[in-house]
Amino acid sequence: MTPRSRIPQHCTDDSAPELVAATHSALPQRFWARVFATRYDLRTDQGVPVTAGSPLAAHHQRLLSRRERTDLAAALTLLLEDADRPTGRGDHAPRVPIEADAVRRSVDVVDDVRARLLGPLPVRARGMARLRILLGDGRGPTYRAGRGTFASAIRGVLAAL
Repeated sequence: MTPRSRIPQHCTDDSAPELVAATHSALPQRFWARVFATRYDLRTDQGVPVTAGSPLAAHHQRLLSRRERTDLAAALTLLLEDADRPTGRGDHAPRVPIEADAVRRSVDVVDDVRARLLGPLPVRARGMARLRILLGDGRGPTYRAGRGTFASAIRGVLAAL
């Protein structure tokens, strides 16, 4: 694992869209942000501008919250545990099987992402959205071989954070 002092530090720009989302959102916007979270993750990854008071702003607010960072770090911990768990006949894991070899080859980068999520420095909404897409896409490199590599995807997440 890379020490936290060697993790690239990103400065935040005052014009960053993440700052627009820092205001509190109304209940309907938060509701729609939860219902269409995958759609808003994709929009965030594409760099769609954030309008204050919109469901996308509420989604950005949630992405940048400490709770979401902690939840995603816990999901990465489970991913690493699943990669280390031996699979055999009759193994009935409660979770979807992952590409364990690909995850094991990228354990250092996954640890760096976890350290960044749990660290004191701010994160970018785009990196959080990319991580959510990577973990949630059942057709992606986390769960299936052939659609890109897990190593490049997790490095992209780290760079975007």
